[in-house]
Amino acid sequence: ENVPPVSFGASTMVFSRRPSRDLNAAIQTPTTAADGLGFPTTQSLLDALPSPKLKGDGSASGKKSVTGHGWAPRHGGDEALLVAKALKARPDLARRARGLAECPRLLLVLVGLPARGKSILADKLERFLNWRGWKTGAFSAGATRRKLEGEGSGGAAFFDSANVGSSVARGKIANAVLKEALSFFDTGGEIAIFDSSNASKDRRAMLSESVHAHGEATGRPIAIVFVESILTSPTLLLANMKAKVRASPDFYALHEPAAMESLKQRIVHYERDYESCSEEEGPYIKLFDLSSKVTAHQVFGRMTQRVLPYMMSLHISLRPIFLAALPPGYGDLSCEEGGCSSPNQSFALQLAGWVGRHAPSSPLRLLSSTQASAVDAARVVARDMRRRGVGCSVTNVSCLNPLDRGSEAGEDQWATQRLASMGFSQRYPGGESFADLVRRLEACVLEVEASTEPVLIVAHATPCRALRAYFLGLPVAECMCPASSRAAEALANASRSVVELLPALFGKWSEEIHTLEERGENSEVLSLDDAVFSLEGQVG
Repeated sequence: ENVPPVSFGASTMVFSRRPSRDLNAAIQTPTTAADGLGFPTTQSLLDALPSPKLKGDGSASGKKSVTGHGWAPRHGGDEALLVAKALKARPDLARRARGLAECPRLLLVLVGLPARGKSILADKLERFLNWRGWKTGAFSAGATRRKLEGEGSGGAAFFDSANVGSSVARGKIANAVLKEALSFFDTGGEIAIFDSSNASKDRRAMLSESVHAHGEATGRPIAIVFVESILTSPTLLLANMKAKVRASPDFYALHEPAAMESLKQRIVHYERDYESCSEEEGPYIKLFDLSSKVTAHQVFGRMTQRVLPYMMSLHISLRPIFLAALPPGYGDLSCEEGGCSSPNQSFALQLAGWVGRHAPSSPLRLLSSTQASAVDAARVVARDMRRRGVGCSVTNVSCLNPLDRGSEAGEDQWATQRLASMGFSQRYPGGESFADLVRRLEACVLEVEASTEPVLIVAHATPCRALRAYFLGLPVAECMCPASSRAAEALANASRSVVELLPALFGKWSEEIHTLEERGENSEVLSLDDAVFSLEGQVG
């Protein structure tokens, strides 16, 4: 895959998945060098610096005394003074220093017209950030409006800014949602997602003032990042509008044509007052067409920086994801899960046969751990897919290796009971916790989310269960024990099953469990000899 081009300017980053198609801009003749470059020239930047003042004529010593910037430590190594002067002279550095100071709480404020995918983003962000270990909650203005104003409040007239009564009501709704989010922070929440249009600068300014005042009053500051969703694709807009009128309670009483007209009129009311996020408002992320391009400004901090690459991976293409845990013998958590008996290599043949019969005919993305059994199984499946004329790309990644049990690696008798009792951050002596496992699986999640092709993951019980927890929005610690659900049991290494995750409305997922079939006489699955099981040179 091509790496998206990245441009930087004044702590603002622009990521794009596709090149610009503005042909008119390409053929315009630049009037100045800066116009041709698209950014200030080197000389214009240097000319903007304060002129250095010389002490005397400098002829005696030949040295210049610069009274403007102190860019080098003074005699005695006054680094602290150097930093202070640098921050004073460089406001952009001062903003970055404030942004990098770890803030214990973060408010993500969604911005956008109706039918721009804000609720999809809110749900996905809530699911991802909770899975990563931060206590996260999403708070919807639409749900609060229906609760306070009734189900009939979804008509277009309610969103007309010329309607004084509805404008006051919408202000009260926004305040109620904000109050709920702030209360969430006060009870231990770490990240809140404000799901509303937040269409005007005035509304966002009032929101920011209230949040900062609450942070000061409680002695625990709250960072704010605006997340704006912008659509430029007609087909994507139409798909979002249809999805909204078919799923939102606001339109249950209307036939689809009437519902679409009502939604269009609602959007027109919002467009009259809509103002896009600007740099003077503070940190923001702008997502175009649900990730064809992302613009980020002043996005710093540990929690916030997890959001940006995640949003870059999102799209709305529909494709299944398959999870398959390897057979016993390669070091997972128990005899039931693996580690006690020799590997049954026929599992790879059964998996290849099942994938050939059930997976779509489009190319398959296959991710496996770097364990020898996983590398071989992946090669068997890929070779069989290619024999059928279907493309299959294979990537072996160590993040899919089993949970490291440290000093308890050989004690399989109580492994299942230990899994059931472990907390999210509880760590095996000398080994890993579920939090550690999730942290290294983050890269895998981003790759799977970014893929527009069906994905097969061939790994081990613990990473497969942790990935299942992400896609279904379940607590990781509650999904790791085989007894926690049928799907968790299906992802035990000895189960010889595949868990299929299927995309549903609004970015959610459902699951189906499939048992691998024994080979039949007419099966096209290649033989063990054809598979050429060879461990040499395959792990890494």
